[in-house]
Amino acid sequence: MKKTIITAILAAMTLLLIGCSANNERIDLTDPLSGSSILSAADLEAFFKYGENDTAVLAASFSMEDTMLKLTAQRGSITIDGNGYTLSGTGDCIIRLDEGCKLTLNDITVHSGSTAIGCLGSAEIGGENANIIGVSDGILCADELIVSEGSSLVCKGSNGRGIDAEDITIKAGASVSGEGVLGGVNSRSDITLEKGASLAAYTDENYNALKCDGQLSMADGSALTVENRGRYHGAEIYEFAIEGAVSINAAGGSEATGLFITEQHSNMYAVGSCKPEARVENGKGRITFVDDASKIPAEIPQPDGYIEETAETEEQ
Repeated sequence: MKKTIITAILAAMTLLLIGCSANNERIDLTDPLSGSSILSAADLEAFFKYGENDTAVLAASFSMEDTMLKLTAQRGSITIDGNGYTLSGTGDCIIRLDEGCKLTLNDITVHSGSTAIGCLGSAEIGGENANIIGVSDGILCADELIVSEGSSLVCKGSNGRGIDAEDITIKAGASVSGEGVLGGVNSRSDITLEKGASLAAYTDENYNALKCDGQLSMADGSALTVENRGRYHGAEIYEFAIEGAVSINAAGGSEATGLFITEQHSNMYAVGSCKPEARVENGKGRITFVDDASKIPAEIPQPDGYIEETAETEEQ
């Protein structure tokens, strides 16, 4: 009996030694290339480089440290499902998109010690319940930033801007907000709000909450909110284009206006308010604010001498 017990013990020890031998393969329950359970910076970097599909699912919060995740044109499109976790980092940006790439962020906070997301050219960013926060900028885009249809993005720049791009297009039904010391949202050209889209911009400092150096176009059902809690304008916009019933709520700082418009030659209506009153630098056009869309006239009276822009007038 004793001999049998000793034999069994020796057999068990032999199996244990075999299991611990150097030649035995390590069983790894994570598979970063599939993206199904991302637990570390190394996992996510491997997924961005060599991933076998388009979606990475985070299973923990972690820091990329100074490693930059590069979304290349070859990869094209990536979705990160964050499950409420935080992706942080200290590099120039946490995620960098090549020209034409698309990034979708769901239920995640991206928190950077510099810029959170950088785009080398035009790029599309979307997702739901995404918080994009940078010590510098939230999103910095060299060309056009497109926000995907139905998205919900909150962008903040602690020492910079929430969003800084050449052009900004917010697709139908998307909701975007930007907040920053140097302004919430800055477009070096045009901003387009498609049907049902909303854009909000906030700042506490002496910069415009929103700045648009080109045309800000609003489609029916879209909404714009700007608030300057400092001294300057709620928004500084070169010119407005409004189609249908839109909502505008603008609040300027103590020494400025809710809306400062460089060129405005036509009269427009919007539901909402502007305090202090909007100021137009060039042109006779004005924006009239009402408390209900039913009060917007079917035919809006235009200033004397106003000529509506058509394809023919543009050609001339």
